[in-house]
Amino acid sequence: MLNRRIFLKLGAASAAAGLSGVAVMSKAADMHAWGNKDFSRKTGRERKAVPSACYQCVTRCPNITYVEDGRVVKIEGQINSIRSEGVMCAKGQGGVNQPNDPDRILYPLKRVGARGEGKWKRISWDEALNEVATRLKKLKDEGTPEKFMFHYGRMKSSTSKMVKSAFLHTYGTGTIGNHTSICEGGKWTAQEFTWGGHYDTWDFDNTRFILNFGSNALEAGTNHIPTAHRLIRAMVDRNVRMVSFDVRLSNTAAKSSQWVPIKPGTDLAVVLAMCNVVMSEDLYQGEGEAFLKYCKATRNNDATIDEKVAALKKHFSQYTPEWAAKISGVSADIIRRVAREFATAHPAVVISYRGAVAHYNGNDTERAIQTLAAITGNIDNPGGRCKAVGPKWKYPKGPKHKPKARKLAIVDGPKGAAISPNHHMSHNVLKMIKDGSAGRPDVYMVYKYTPVYANGEVQENIDVLKDESLIPFYVNINPFYDESAALADLILPEPTYPERWDWEDMVSPVQIPEFYIRQAAVKPMGETRDFGDVVCDLAERMGMPLGFRSKEEFVRLSCEMTPEIKAVGGFEYMKKYGVYHDPKASPIYFSYMREIPASKYRKDTVVLDKETGVYWDWKKAHLHSAEEARQKGYAHTKKAYKAYVGQRIGNKVYSGFKPDKVNKSGYLEIYSNLLEDKGVAPLPTWTAIPEHEKMGEDDLIMTTYKVATQIHSRSANCKYLSELYHKNPAWINPVEAAKRGIKDGDRITVKSVVGEIETEAKVTPAINLGVIAISHHCGHWQYGRYASDKKGPTGQDNDPDLDRIWWKGDHGKHPNWIIANAPDPVNGQMRWMDTVVKVNKA
Repeated sequence: MLNRRIFLKLGAASAAAGLSGVAVMSKAADMHAWGNKDFSRKTGRERKAVPSACYQCVTRCPNITYVEDGRVVKIEGQINSIRSEGVMCAKGQGGVNQPNDPDRILYPLKRVGARGEGKWKRISWDEALNEVATRLKKLKDEGTPEKFMFHYGRMKSSTSKMVKSAFLHTYGTGTIGNHTSICEGGKWTAQEFTWGGHYDTWDFDNTRFILNFGSNALEAGTNHIPTAHRLIRAMVDRNVRMVSFDVRLSNTAAKSSQWVPIKPGTDLAVVLAMCNVVMSEDLYQGEGEAFLKYCKATRNNDATIDEKVAALKKHFSQYTPEWAAKISGVSADIIRRVAREFATAHPAVVISYRGAVAHYNGNDTERAIQTLAAITGNIDNPGGRCKAVGPKWKYPKGPKHKPKARKLAIVDGPKGAAISPNHHMSHNVLKMIKDGSAGRPDVYMVYKYTPVYANGEVQENIDVLKDESLIPFYVNINPFYDESAALADLILPEPTYPERWDWEDMVSPVQIPEFYIRQAAVKPMGETRDFGDVVCDLAERMGMPLGFRSKEEFVRLSCEMTPEIKAVGGFEYMKKYGVYHDPKASPIYFSYMREIPASKYRKDTVVLDKETGVYWDWKKAHLHSAEEARQKGYAHTKKAYKAYVGQRIGNKVYSGFKPDKVNKSGYLEIYSNLLEDKGVAPLPTWTAIPEHEKMGEDDLIMTTYKVATQIHSRSANCKYLSELYHKNPAWINPVEAAKRGIKDGDRITVKSVVGEIETEAKVTPAINLGVIAISHHCGHWQYGRYASDKKGPTGQDNDPDLDRIWWKGDHGKHPNWIIANAPDPVNGQMRWMDTVVKVNKA
């Protein structure tokens, strides 16, 4: 903090420098004007600084939380973090509003009126947990644990391990829904079919060129601040060029060297055409050609590099830049120029996100992007698209003997809707419950997730949750009274993240793992309880103790069990410093090149699969013999990927691209036998979006996006953030607006096959023709007074800023009312960007 005393010292040092030169200036540089210290405005005394971690978004940056008089008063970046380097975004700083929200829920609430009527009574935790435990134990004792469905959203790290790996697995339910299909499940699945484990990181520190398809990386990436500030540094300090293909001039596109407007859902065509340029102009030669050794490009695993090149040239020859230009609206000259620049800049990184992937053809879009990186040699290399590197925590796993899980077939969507929903199709869970043909849960418990607001087809979500014949008992765990909590039978109040414990494991942009923790900076307000503590209590009440009694104990045990942390002082070290990385560690690149020692693949339980060239351990695959393994084959044995040992390439065995979720080989699979066997084109192939092919002359495509000052569905209650961004007008191009007689600020209607909303028009050339864009975040009808003008059932009037809400009645309109819960037909990803609408002046 730059206070008056330090300011005067710096001023004196600067003045003295004019007389005595550089030596005094070096002393001035040693005077820390900032450094994870803060001082009270009231008393001038230093505030308590607690090393912790953000949880405003999934990035979960290490932070320092400042406490004064028992309240969280400020949050800033952790300067000792190699991930964030002390940088903290507006969202993270706005987290100070979460524990101080006057409308947060402070004690358990039980419904006393009709569902959704808003009538509640306060009950004790003992009453609440007895009711939940009694219902759950009855299902378990009757042999139907699957009738307990647990549906979670941003549940990560230690909380995930406690709740899923320990509590739910010990209980025996497999009816577990997540939120990944509305997030990046499609991107992950495509990566699982290409390079194995999902998640990519972008090495902006070492890259020479950035190619962006549909990622708003400067505002809302999943590893936002650790990558965003490095992206800025690359562009400003090293003049690295970035070309962004996007339907909208996002802040990321605006800061790019070039913004290329593109028609929604046609990124695939452009990427395929770029692959055409790289192969037809021999730009793959060099790093790309060398990397093909580790790639699968034909059905035959043993194809030579020449055969791979020939196959790729033949396949991509059909996708010329001229062909792509007709589909995408991007000129052939731009496609050629950018493809050449990307291929020759080396190292270069291609980045992608929902703008490109959340479409009907999203699976092949991401596969094509992986291919473009592969044929230019920009995979897992310094400056390229890298495999994720994160800390590996050890942790207590609960009782050793757990029952085989039973589950209702409702988390993967309707049968046949998606070929390989590796991360489920949870945006269709309520549809599946409504249908009922696959069964229905008796107890539906939701945590860190708002199925009403976060999914499409909002009205149907409301109707299903209100219907007690479909869902007999609905429990919502939540710090806040959001749109989904308002429909619950029982609300269990959780502390906000500055009041909770966790260890964290988010990936590192520098390819060196960083261990860090979240610790409770203040006592939980009211009667709120960490859900980690709650599941321990529930387990005890059902006679299945987990071996630990609280989240804090779980984190402490994990610190002592994890060798890297135990070696430096364990739990006490982490409480004091918050973060740790091995100062001697080197960045992890080219992990696929690591040779596997013969002792690993010449074991009695390891066999070579001739079809794929994979060495795998038949015992770990739960088979009975090597003979059985050879007969069934690696690709055809359930979850054989968990038994993967290495990939034979030539006469050596490499770590390769280790599979996850699917039984792929250890090659980076440009050509996928698995997809081919499921009836999908084995190489990335153009597929048009059916609804877009049938559009009328007056139809537009509606897309959605996120901004820098709000977080998904979970931050409109933060007064600092909502004052900055509280309404979300619909962006429309002036040409499209003029056709419809619409002027800037006019009220308009936007209608899809699902429904109709009324909102405000923002007429701007910063969006492509044929498109209308409405951001997420806004249009709440619950979530407290800062978000919706509505007071929560336990709301207090102790915040003077409640009288200063100048945006009352002006909270925008939520676009999800008119977005269908439609999946990508391959991976089940929610198709956020495909909605066809009619727009008229209201």
